[in-house]
Amino acid sequence: MNRRSIVVLADAGSPLLDRVTAATAVAFPGPDAPVVRRADPGSLPTDDADPDRLADACGVVTTASVLSSAVEDTAASSDPFGRLPGVVVVPEGEPEAVRTAFRAGAADTVGPFSGSDPESDPLVARLAATIGPARNRLSDPGLERLTTVLLDAATTLMSTRSDEVKTKIEWTMESVGERAELDRIVCYLDGDDGFSPEYYWSPNGFSPTVRAFDDFPEPDRLSTFENVSVPAVSADGGGAPASGTEDVPPATVHVPLVTEWELTGVVSFEVDGRRSWTEREVNLYRTLADLIASAVTRNERRMELRTQAERLEQFSAVVSHDLRNPLNVLSGYLDLAADDVRSRHYDAMENAVDRMETLIDDLLMLARRGETIGETETVPVASLAEEAWESVRAPNATLTVADGTGRVEADPGRFRQALENLFRNAVDHGGPEVAIEVGPRVGSDGVVGMYVSDDGPGVSPDVRESVFDSGFSTADSSGIGLAIVDRIAEAHDWTVDVHNDDGAVFEFDLEMAPPRTVPQ
Repeated sequence: MNRRSIVVLADAGSPLLDRVTAATAVAFPGPDAPVVRRADPGSLPTDDADPDRLADACGVVTTASVLSSAVEDTAASSDPFGRLPGVVVVPEGEPEAVRTAFRAGAADTVGPFSGSDPESDPLVARLAATIGPARNRLSDPGLERLTTVLLDAATTLMSTRSDEVKTKIEWTMESVGERAELDRIVCYLDGDDGFSPEYYWSPNGFSPTVRAFDDFPEPDRLSTFENVSVPAVSADGGGAPASGTEDVPPATVHVPLVTEWELTGVVSFEVDGRRSWTEREVNLYRTLADLIASAVTRNERRMELRTQAERLEQFSAVVSHDLRNPLNVLSGYLDLAADDVRSRHYDAMENAVDRMETLIDDLLMLARRGETIGETETVPVASLAEEAWESVRAPNATLTVADGTGRVEADPGRFRQALENLFRNAVDHGGPEVAIEVGPRVGSDGVVGMYVSDDGPGVSPDVRESVFDSGFSTADSSGIGLAIVDRIAEAHDWTVDVHNDDGAVFEFDLEMAPPRTVPQ
């Protein structure tokens, strides 16, 4: 981590500054020892005028007299240590000063020291025990910046396209790693050969390798969706610091990647130097893992849908070309042979061709359900019903459009397809002389939808719940037509239902405008 500082709240010239400087050199030997700096005791660390002045601080040392003045100052914050670990130097034999220090939030107290050897100063042990862990953990301002990064990442990853997933996840990792002063972030996804490093970041670049699940620390806890940190998180975030050496592994946090209650990966956050993890910091890393899991899951589903759409498009091409073309040839030769074939045989062959054409149309419609509707416009139901009726070969059946049947907002082609399927369904189940009616549904508030009814046998109550299922039929038909009707209605945000009333009645809940009036 960046070099941190210990703030000494004392007057200029106070011997406390020299004492803390000497004790710090003993407690934290090496080039990364905290810098000791003095701050005017009349300006507390929590002074609102300069909220960032403790951004790099890892602890505060002051005296009982300075602390007492700070506590008595009504204009000062109730937390004179600025949420940092504080050590207070108290006079010997004054227990009230000790109590005041702890009430103010001090982490520890220490007595005066008049010796010349800093190594024998009890302040050394106090600094190592209280401020030591804090110098290796992310500061509160750092946590705030990390929170802001994750809020931005949530928006970014939610709107990620398939070709941007890797770039944006690793860009987010970079932003988090830099704010949190990490050395590596790796997202491992569960695969056939182990956990593969799918997304990763490091400021110096590196090449992670596949890992077995048992190679992660505490895999049993990861398998139950728990976060695992090394060193472990303590109540104050001051767990025993770990350092990345040949003998001691890096300080790490491993967060499970969970999708629909299944472990699908592990995200590893690593630091080569000393680090103490806080619960808040680990929870923020869990948030990043959840964002990555959501982005990966959405992308996988998007790719699955794209693959399905491509297969359906291939299927549609086969149906449209390889089946329809031979059928068109057969239909043409059948027309040429009309005078040479007995009427009874010709009718049977013509019906078979018509049925094949209907099946092909239904299959194409079902295969293209992802493009159920296109542009919508306000269309008159009566004219669309008449157009749909023209495509139904039932010369002895009748269609009636009731007065008051108005206009609806719909994709004309798809709506006409729905009406065609309803009309064919009526002929299939009601017979060649069935009577069909289309009209408005009227409720207490006026027109609330429309209906398509027939005078056939109706729908048996025990199959009413299944009539819109694909493949279901009680007649010699494909069982696809009503499923298409249901999907077209759903694509328009309509609902369709069926009941019996001297035949089958299909009712649509939709908004219907009154029919257009013709000026006299």
